[in-house]
Amino acid sequence: MFDIGGPELLFIILLGLLIFGPRRLPQIGRQVGAFVAQMRRALRDVQGTIEREAALEEVRRAAEEVRELGREAKGVARDLAGVGPPPYADPTRRLREAAEEPPAGEEGGETGTPGEGSP
Repeated sequence: MFDIGGPELLFIILLGLLIFGPRRLPQIGRQVGAFVAQMRRALRDVQGTIEREAALEEVRRAAEEVRELGREAKGVARDLAGVGPPPYADPTRRLREAAEEPPAGEEGGETGTPGEGSP
């Protein structure tokens, strides 16, 4: 944090001794140490809050992306509603159509049995 070497620290201690005296210097040192510790805790709290807010914002963005994808999926599902596979892709189509068609001799209201000629 601060680039304080040995000579600078010795100068600060001597200056403190001259200004405050030997009796008050330990008390002032404890107060300064407590203040520095309190500032470090406050800085750590602020950093933690910023990191949590950044993570929360990232989660919010991801949730919004998921909502948008959900809306897109619903739109695609609406667009595709009623659309089935093409007739050629349905292997049972011919069987169902054959079952639904009346036999060849019964169309058009003809009476009689197949094989009998009609006039």
